[in-house]
Amino acid sequence: MELTHKERIERILNGQEVDCPAISAWRHFYHRENTKTDLVHAMIDFQHKFDWDFMKINPRASYHIEDWGAVLNRSHDPLVKPRIVSLPVRDSADWHNIKQLSVNGGALGENLAACAEIVQRVGREIHCLPTIFSPLSVAADMVESEQRFLELLKSEPDELHAALDAITTTFMLFVKEQLRSGAAGIFFATTEWASRNLLTEEEYLEFGKPYDLRLLDAAGPAMFNVLHVCSKNNMLPFFRDYPVQVLSWNPFDEGNLSIHQASQIFDKIFLTGMDHNLTLLAGPAAKIRSQIESSLNDAADGRIIIGPGCAVKVGTPDDNLQIAADAAKTWRRS
Repeated sequence: MELTHKERIERILNGQEVDCPAISAWRHFYHRENTKTDLVHAMIDFQHKFDWDFMKINPRASYHIEDWGAVLNRSHDPLVKPRIVSLPVRDSADWHNIKQLSVNGGALGENLAACAEIVQRVGREIHCLPTIFSPLSVAADMVESEQRFLELLKSEPDELHAALDAITTTFMLFVKEQLRSGAAGIFFATTEWASRNLLTEEEYLEFGKPYDLRLLDAAGPAMFNVLHVCSKNNMLPFFRDYPVQVLSWNPFDEGNLSIHQASQIFDKIFLTGMDHNLTLLAGPAAKIRSQIESSLNDAADGRIIIGPGCAVKVGTPDDNLQIAADAAKTWRRS
């Protein structure tokens, strides 16, 4: 049997046999994220080049805070991130300025329009997932540093909770609009805030989980929701009961569960298998293929979609991505 991209993903989600493993990758195009049109073209060009099995729509990594007052100098260099000029939260009193937003204007509206156009243009061929950051991640990105955010979290928790409520309500509306436009689900990222390097599980239980679950409830009708737990020493087992179909993390990072370990405690599809920091970036080809083969063998009953542990580094050679795509499409379980 030869399946379409959509059929392959749907059969994996349903625990059915497929013709070959599914694979996808995503990355930033810093110089092509400044307008809706540029982002649409960048995402579709990347899809057409490598023929991935689904698309994670990867917008500029500040879209979620700009409408609350973040100011950035956007990049025109493919290797240079946008530069932060100013952020809206400097002390606890500033949390009072973080109110619920309309999602139809500004950067949020631009992102909605870009995702809707992408779905309109390629959604018949592949499932598309917009990137949504956890409310805690959104709040933290409004502060100049991780250390300063932690100080505010510990010193004035009530003010932060009020802001988290406004952020969550805003993005619940945002997610519902994404699904109305035809997105198959969301790619929900905790960024570095589900790592023991920054928070305890008790702190995440207070400041993270309640807002995560509210937002994921808005995405509940979708058939393809991904939870991405980022960073080293992450709290992956903490998310066992999250209502998503797919779990994404980097098993090659320090302190994280391996694919085999995760398969012992999770009854979810995994989206992982490529080390974007080293192997995918530097190769060689034999190591890329070997790592993908090992990841496929380690996953229980083929319940895995091959993907990077996080966004592919911008300097990653296209040849390495093509090697990875070919390795997945030609692999057969022995």
